[in-house]
Amino acid sequence: MRSAEGRGRTLDEAVDAALIELQESRRNVDVKILSETSEETLVEVTVIDQSAPAIGAAPAAPNGKAEMARTLVEGLLKHMGVRAQVSVRTGADPITLDISGRDLGGLIGWRGETLRALQSVTNVMVGKHLAEGERIIVDVERYRQRREHTVREIAMRAARQVKMTGDAITLDAMQPFERRAIHLALEGDPDVTSSSIGEEPERRVVVGPRKPPEE
Repeated sequence: MRSAEGRGRTLDEAVDAALIELQESRRNVDVKILSETSEETLVEVTVIDQSAPAIGAAPAAPNGKAEMARTLVEGLLKHMGVRAQVSVRTGADPITLDISGRDLGGLIGWRGETLRALQSVTNVMVGKHLAEGERIIVDVERYRQRREHTVREIAMRAARQVKMTGDAITLDAMQPFERRAIHLALEGDPDVTSSSIGEEPERRVVVGPRKPPEE
């Protein structure tokens, strides 16, 4: 797999530097944060392997639920007047639909609200065909992946501030996958904790100092 390192003052600048070297778009890569300070972020950007299966390998069996959801989303986009392609992400669990095309910012909406609504409609319409607890993820131009990197950066900044001041910080309301990214980013930090408060859609993450164990 092709990969390159990128440096920048922010996560986006670092990723863009690596993308320029690779001559790839964000939707075709995975990003790994190697180091992060207040002055510089270092990332490793790897091109996703999109090659065909090896000769002799058995083709993957079609997933009826995934294909049903893909067809549904294609129809919704057509009714919305959005020209885009919908594909099923290979090997993803849960089932993930990738929407690609040009000028799809409106389909994402402010902080992903339009995308969230599209995902909700998709799950409602195919819900009777899903097992209990199963759901469909809808993504546009790998927005979710980029947003997860952004909120991890937010988590690190919040943790640094909590360590300096000793005061807890309540972050802006976030979607479930964003809150999960925050918790995962901070779970190994011995000095801070993270917890969620409030009700949807105003549920927020609180980052606070970790209290020493009582003797």
